[in-house]
Amino acid sequence: MIRVGVFSDSHGDRDALEKLLNKMGHIDAACFLGDISSDAMFLRDQLEKMPHQPVLYAVRGNNDLASMLPDQLLIELGKHKIWMEHGHLFPSLMTLAYRAKDNGADIALFGHTHEPHCEYAYGVLLLNPGSAGNQCRGGAARASLMILDGEKVRIEDIL
Repeated sequence: MIRVGVFSDSHGDRDALEKLLNKMGHIDAACFLGDISSDAMFLRDQLEKMPHQPVLYAVRGNNDLASMLPDQLLIELGKHKIWMEHGHLFPSLMTLAYRAKDNGADIALFGHTHEPHCEYAYGVLLLNPGSAGNQCRGGAARASLMILDGEKVRIEDIL
């Protein structure tokens, strides 16, 4: 079983990001979906404090102008190929699903809208964890815990 913390759009809210990480407990990997702003080093430091140091995967968001992070990333965790991108470069969820499928992925992670979203489209699980920053649109900070168990995928909201 692989436990993956999925985060997006913290926009400098390190307190909220740290609380979400602590609520997740043990994670094997963290996927950050852009608008990480100045939080990249903070997140890396928090992950390094964990007993087994989860792997960090990240992509650039529309507010990460000086970032050297890629716009998209394809990773493999267990039996799953996971497509990651922020979300500001595709016009629709159908486009995201097709892009993920064209790259062999069965899961697509995205952010940008600050709104949580989870659905299957064209055989691809589309997941947006919402915003990891409290200040974003006045809502509560949130993330997702994605649990990969063989071919099964379970998603838990972390508030």
